[in-house]
Amino acid sequence: MAWYYIAFDTVKQFFTIKGTETLNELIIMISNCTEFLDVKLRTNEKKILNTLNKDKDKITIRFPMEGKIKTREMKINCLIQAQLGCIPIQDFTLTQDTGRIFRNGLRVTRWLSDFLASCKNNFSALLNSLILAKCFRCKLWENSLHVSKQLEKIGVSLSNAMVNAGLTSFKKIEDTNARELELILNRHPPFGNQIKESVLHLPKYELDIEQLPKYSDTMAEILVTIKLTNYEQLQTKRTATDFHYVTLVIGDADNQVIFNQKIMDSVLLKTGNWMKKIEVKRALKSEDISINLISSDYVGLDIQKAYTAFYLTPKAVRNKVVTNQHLKAESSLDI
Repeated sequence: MAWYYIAFDTVKQFFTIKGTETLNELIIMISNCTEFLDVKLRTNEKKILNTLNKDKDKITIRFPMEGKIKTREMKINCLIQAQLGCIPIQDFTLTQDTGRIFRNGLRVTRWLSDFLASCKNNFSALLNSLILAKCFRCKLWENSLHVSKQLEKIGVSLSNAMVNAGLTSFKKIEDTNARELELILNRHPPFGNQIKESVLHLPKYELDIEQLPKYSDTMAEILVTIKLTNYEQLQTKRTATDFHYVTLVIGDADNQVIFNQKIMDSVLLKTGNWMKKIEVKRALKSEDISINLISSDYVGLDIQKAYTAFYLTPKAVRNKVVTNQHLKAESSLDI
């Protein structure tokens, strides 16, 4: 709390977390934080905010709120989502408020992911808090098409041009000819080469999961390998900072956190890969596990995989004895 300079009331609020929170629910909780008490809802802003929230003719926010914008919390929620969705706001005071919200929100979301990492039965909330902290840092949604906005010299208008040209991933940008990029962006050489260079020197990850032959009725063991596929290229030049890392977070169908660890690029740059044997306790709901590699600073680098672990005995299927009475009751219900 002291490290991230977080208000006590904010900490109290997050102690009520259930552990299954979605991205939308976390944004609602963050909008209620004490850190944003100085943001006021002014009467003349309501029209703009309501248009951002719901408008059949314009691009609106990802998670619209019920009814009209009538509270400070709803305004904060709306501005967070507008910024992450690259929706332009033509109002100076709202732009200023958004800047203030993101400065404080950056601390709150980073604290939240650290706070949730200390618990075990909150996989969904932890994963979404890691994603949200990164979204606040990039000022983009995790599934945003505007990945190019994260590159040097590319702002909102140039990233819009990239999206319109279908360049919605780092891979697509890398595969495009430098001269073609300049035509799309209306820039002179060597601008296209510079863009390609910065994408080329972003870390590229590969995630492999392999089940080991050691398993029982209740326990399986998997080997997770993270490869930095372009690690030789990154030895000389890197676009990401020296502090860039990925978080490997694994969870099961019962919402339990199986594994959670930050892996620095500097560790991967030594040999090009990282390996870990991880024991997976059998969940009650199903054998499916979710394996996620989340970048700390970039949208468009994450890897998310579903994997089904194998155990000694198959999942028990409860046999249902259906009597004639049940069948009659069901058929009468159908009518």
